Amino acid sequence: MLILIFFFIGFIPSYSICSQYYSYGYRNSFKTVPVDLANINIILSAPHAGSDMPNDIPDRTIGGCQRNDSKVCTFNYNDSCSNGTRCKVTTVQDFASFDPFTERIAEELYKTYNISPFVVIAKWNRKTIDFNRGLEEATFNHPKVIKAYNGYHNYIQKAIKKIQKKFNGKGLLLDLHQHGQGNYTMVGIGLSAPQLNNNNLSSTTIEFLIECSCPEDRNECIRGSKSLGTFLELHGLGISYPSLNNPKPNNNTFYKGGYITNQYSSKINVIQTELSYVVRNEFDSNIYVQKYVQALLSFMKVNELLGKK
Repeated sequence: MLILIFFFIGFIPSYSICSQYYSYGYRNSFKTVPVDLANINIILSAPHAGSDMPNDIPDRTIGGCQRNDSKVCTFNYNDSCSNGTRCKVTTVQDFASFDPFTERIAEELYKTYNISPFVVIAKWNRKTIDFNRGLEEATFNHPKVIKAYNGYHNYIQKAIKKIQKKFNGKGLLLDLHQHGQGNYTMVGIGLSAPQLNNNNLSSTTIEFLIECSCPEDRNECIRGSKSLGTFLELHGLGISYPSLNNPKPNNNTFYKGGYITNQYSSKINVIQTELSYVVRNEFDSNIYVQKYVQALLSFMKVNELLGKK
């Protein structure tokens, strides 16, 4: 039997997560909660939340270049690609303008539970930089963009090291996105739609969690009673794939996770949530945030993943 869990975390000395407590990366390309202010083993990452486009940095929409004698696409901001064919890059924003969702999650965690997570949020538009890609495709090898990219990922690395030291490596990196593919949430843990549809549940990005919480039946943590998708549904946020009631995405578009999910899963549990803008628009924005936070904390509590200083 599934039990909907509500709980309160006791007082934790902290600072309020307000705008004045955010620090800004290279040329305001991203914003962070300083690692010393975080008091919980949660990292919130929003690599596609930004909307700013500096005038002195080229637009990535031109794409990369595949040379006529090569099958590989290269990415350089000053490449005319005269002897090749342009290859596309994705520059579509998750939100029409700056997406405040991750910042609101951080505020709700502090306001209601006195929790201060690690937070890193993109400020630059995806047309300028994609923090959720490898360095070359993300930056087109532009020196200024590389500085921004390195700053974003250095923050994540510092946060992981802090969690490894303070919480014995137990924690969660949550990479937050929005999609327009339908009225459902995608919970990306490294498993593709064909893998989920065919019950191939090997090699996820939450192996540390599975080892501790679901060693006898990994399905429980992936799409069973202990999965994040199940808790999102239990808290009234619509259909989630994978979950206990919706274990397979079938023919629906499904994103298994991107660069950030894959890059850091050898050091910490990583989940990418792709939230439906259709579902988000059905709620008052504050209520949606509250339900999402309740689902997240319930998931971590049930899996004995939640840690605090």
